[in-house]
Amino acid sequence: MKQTLRNRTHILSPNGIQALIIPVKHENRTKTAVKDLKISNDSNWQRQHWRSLDAAYRPSAFFEFYADDLAPFYEKEFTYLYDFNSAVLQWLLGIYKIDVGIIPNSTYVKELAATETDCRTLCDTGVPQLNKTEKSYPQVFSYKETFTPGLSAYDLVFNMGPACISYL
Repeated sequence: MKQTLRNRTHILSPNGIQALIIPVKHENRTKTAVKDLKISNDSNWQRQHWRSLDAAYRPSAFFEFYADDLAPFYEKEFTYLYDFNSAVLQWLLGIYKIDVGIIPNSTYVKELAATETDCRTLCDTGVPQLNKTEKSYPQVFSYKETFTPGLSAYDLVFNMGPACISYL
């Protein structure tokens, strides 16, 4: 699997934008369903990610407030990428106070019904967004440069805390 938003996100570190990439196993060269993608736990990616998050967001207003709840995702070994992503997404939805269920597709649906909105490509690089205007918010290292858009949801949570709900 190439690096996509399924296994990659970006944070604003003291040295600028930093990618956090979850390594995945390439068990075969055919396309693998998202639910079947296995994480390669050969490297200590979770420890590296947590150290990066700590270095980037410890100075933020809300890192300490959320760190104890987020840390277990970087301590527990996950087998499947889908399980890690779903767990973190559920945590974020709770913070954002968004009450929706996550219903995984058992098969790929190429085209949705006219009454449904297809949001699958909204975050893909190079794909036009529904709303290109991003509101800015104070970021930890904004004194070094202006607002940096397109970062992980962690950036919003650690910098805005409970006010992130009004930002959305």
